[in-house]
Order: sequence, then C-alpha cells, then structure tokens
Amino acid sequence: MTKKIFKSIFFSCFAVLFATIFIVFQVLYNFYGDELMNQLHMEVKSISTGVCQTGIDYLKELKLENNQRVTWINTDGTVVFDSDASTDKMANHLDREEIKEALANGEGEAIRYSNTLSERTMYCAKKLDDGTVIRVSTNQYTVWILILSMLQPFLIILIIALSISYATAYFSSKKIVIPINNLDLENADEVVVYDEIKPLVKKIRNQNTVISEKIKELKHTQAEFNTITSNMREGLVVVDKKGKILFYNKSAEKMLNVMTDKKIKYVEDSELEEKFKENIEKALNGDHISQTIKYYDKYINIYCNPVIVDEKIKGAIAVILDITEKHQREMLRREFSANISHELKTPLTAILASAEIISMEGTPKENDIHFSKNIMKEANRLITLVEDIIKLSKLDDKSVMYDTEYTDLYTITKNVVDSLTPIADNSNVTLELFGEKTMIHGVPSLLSEIVYNLVDNAIKYNKENGKVTITVSKVNEKAQIIIEDTGIGISQEDQNRIFERFYRVDKSRSKEVGGTGLGLSIVKNGVRQHNGNLEIESTIGKGTKITVTF
Repeated sequence: MTKKIFKSIFFSCFAVLFATIFIVFQVLYNFYGDELMNQLHMEVKSISTGVCQTGIDYLKELKLENNQRVTWINTDGTVVFDSDASTDKMANHLDREEIKEALANGEGEAIRYSNTLSERTMYCAKKLDDGTVIRVSTNQYTVWILILSMLQPFLIILIIALSISYATAYFSSKKIVIPINNLDLENADEVVVYDEIKPLVKKIRNQNTVISEKIKELKHTQAEFNTITSNMREGLVVVDKKGKILFYNKSAEKMLNVMTDKKIKYVEDSELEEKFKENIEKALNGDHISQTIKYYDKYINIYCNPVIVDEKIKGAIAVILDITEKHQREMLRREFSANISHELKTPLTAILASAEIISMEGTPKENDIHFSKNIMKEANRLITLVEDIIKLSKLDDKSVMYDTEYTDLYTITKNVVDSLTPIADNSNVTLELFGEKTMIHGVPSLLSEIVYNLVDNAIKYNKENGKVTITVSKVNEKAQIIIEDTGIGISQEDQNRIFERFYRVDKSRSKEVGGTGLGLSIVKNGVRQHNGNLEIESTIGKGTKITVTF
C-alpha cells in the first residue's frame, strides 16, 4: 500500500511539474512573441520615416539587429531592396499576406513557420505615401528549441523538482499509512484516525462484532463436537478424497495405537494394518464397508462410508468398534460350554456306569456298597460343580445385589482354617494363622468363599509335610490377607491363566485331589466384587504366595 501511494504521489507531482513548466514556457513564449511583434511595428515605422526622407540610401546605411531583415517592395510587387538577398533573384511579393494587408490597410503583419528549421518568422509591413511597402522581419525559435537551448538549467530545475517530489511522496505515503499500520483491529474503537479512513474503521468495527459472534458460535460448536467425539467409545476417522487424514478421536488413537506415536497425514503413508487401508480405499471409491477384522492383537468392527456431496465423493468416514473383549467373551463362553459339558459328563457317566453294574443280575452284594459309595461320590462332585457354577453366575450377574456389612476378616479366616485343619492333617500339611482383628466392609459369605478356596488350593497342591501360612493385617488403611505355601509352584505361563474357568495347572494331580476347576475363578470374581486387588508370586518347586488387598 505504501508503494502504491508513493507512486501515485510521485507521478502526480511529476506530471503537475511537467505541465506547469510547459505552460509557463508557452505563456512566456507567447508573451515574448507579442513583444517582438510590437517591436517590429516600432521598427517599421522608424525605417519608413527614414526611407521617406533619404530613400534607399537610408536602407543601405541601416544597421540591423541579429535575425532582422528589411525589404522594400514596389507597388507592382517587385523587390526594390532586401538586406539579406539580391533583389534580382527574389520573387514577386504581392501575394504575401503581410503585403496584401499593408496595401489594403496601411499596415500588415504575418507569421510563417519553418518545420525544417524549427522556427517561426514574424513579418511587419507598412505602406509608404508613394504606394511602396517597407517590411521588417525577424526569426523566433519554437518552444521546444527554446527549452533545448535552456537544457542545462532546465535539467537542474527538473532534478531539484523530482527530488522534492520524491521526498514529498515518500514522507506523505509514510504519514498516510501510519494510522492504518497502527490500526488495532481488535480494538478499533480506541484508534484515533483521520476522517478519510473513519468509514473503514467503522466497517472493521462492525465486522469485528460479526466475527466475534461467529467465533463464539464456532468455538461452542467445536467444543460440543470435541466433547462428543472425545467421549465416544467408537473410534472415528475422517479422510478427504486424497486419503489425507483430517480428524480422528481418542478412541481411534487407542484402537489403532500407531496414531499415538506420530501424527499421520495420509492413510497410505501410515503404519495402519493393510486391511484397514483397503477398507478406506474402497470407501473412497464409493463402496459401503461393514467388516470385522483382526487388527494386530485386537478384533475390531469397521464401518467405512463415502462422503458424497453433489454426487461427488469428497472423502470417507470410518467408525471403529473394539470388539476384542466381546470376542474373548465369546471364545470363553464356547470354551466354558465345552468344559462344563465335559465336567458334567464325567460324573454322570460314572454314576450311570455304577448304577448299571448294581442293577445287573449276578452282581455280588458286597460290590453294591462300593458302587453305591462311588455313586454318592460322583453325585456330590456333581452337586459341588453345579453349586460353583451357580456362584459364578451370580458373581457375573451385576444385577444381583449382595448385603454388605462390617465384619472381621481375621475371624472369617480363623473359621476357614479351623474347618480345613482336618483336611490339612490328612495331607500332612501344617496350617499357621497370624494376624489381628481387621475390619472390612464386605459380604461375609463371599469373603469366606475367597479365603476357603485359596487355603484349600494351598493344601491340595502342597508337598508332603508342607506348610501353609496365612497372615491377616491392616496395610495403608486397607485389609490384606496373604496365603503362602511350600507347594509345587506355578509357572509364569500358567500364572496368567489359573483364574480361567476349568483351567488346571496339573490335570493328573487335580484328578487325585478333586475339585471343579472353578475355585480360583470364584476367587477372582469375589475380589472384583469387593473392588480388591489380587497379586500372585510363585516359583516352580518352591511354593506360591497370593496377596489379596481389599
């Protein structure tokens, strides 16, 4: 803007200066011409008087100024005398404008231009008493020749004028734009400006009001959008028609994980799984995709749809659902169904076999007692299994409400130890209980089930003459129970799976000691029901330590 103002002022000053100089020269030139013509009239009158008195001798002795010429023309147009040329070679002058006018009016004048010589000749003629005509002429250069003759002073004046114009344009342009450059667009009301830009300031002021309202509206809309998308469980990815990623929310970051490490600009340049890229590309080609894919270690449902505006594809939107947990639950459900079918089938088969043997004719009576006991054993195992399944179902059902109360964890543990002591004695395992009164807000029956299963497992999977140590205490205002045994131990691989339903570390030993394979699952769900934490430490051949904190 400064350059534009500078150029406008500078060239305006230059044009005005040039026009002024030309006009001044033209006016002076015309004035000088008029004065020169007046001088010629005076000269011709003086010469006419001399000629009338002394004749041609006066003309011959007359001293003329530079560029002046005197001509005496006879009544028939022939030249009697000329100060510059021979009369013999001169043409008749009756057709000359100034001669005609002098013969008619007594005096005459004329001006003739010479383009070749870039000058004009001024003529003044006077009729004498005898009818002859005296003519005096002189030359005058044109304006341009006059300017060229004054070129040096003219250039000096021009340089000075241009310098002044440049300085005027420079400082004027700076001064004009200073209020504009200092204009605070945010606080236009506080700006002091000259009248010419007050309409601009007023428009800016009004525009600021409109923009502020729009910004507030956009921020509000953006905040709502961010709140909604940030709290969506579903992942959301938006790309344009070139595959450039325009937006993705936190859920998408978490599900696709590679986006957290670095900002990705284009889908094709990303480290996203190939199936995901393929679905995005299909959507950009106009296809609607709904597919479940295995994404690295996750399972996700992906819904890709093109964004169509005016029948043209402008981009694509991908909605992602993490169904890993659902998939795992489905796998566990199938595994649980298979396991429970197997676990139920085993005792039922044993019961059926024993019953068939008893019902067979010829079976010795002394064998009836053995098979009856076997039926009772398998029936009790079946009942225990069903009871454990019912317990797990209740723990899984979040709608089931348990009655909680303040109870002493140490007392519950002592009752469990007392009930399991005969079983421990039969297995040559020593039980030791340490601790103090430790109050906890929970479900007594469920707490007793947790402690019972942990201590029972510690006895079952112990060594001959082994030991189980149980410690109940208050740690950091939380109730804690530690069950530590000297048993066979659990491998690191199995530690991650022992809380799965029907999972057994040593299946052959499990058959010997009995059990349904659901005990630790009940423990895990019971601890979760109390918002507790369960930790396990174990070494093969040395024993296991389980710590539960409520």
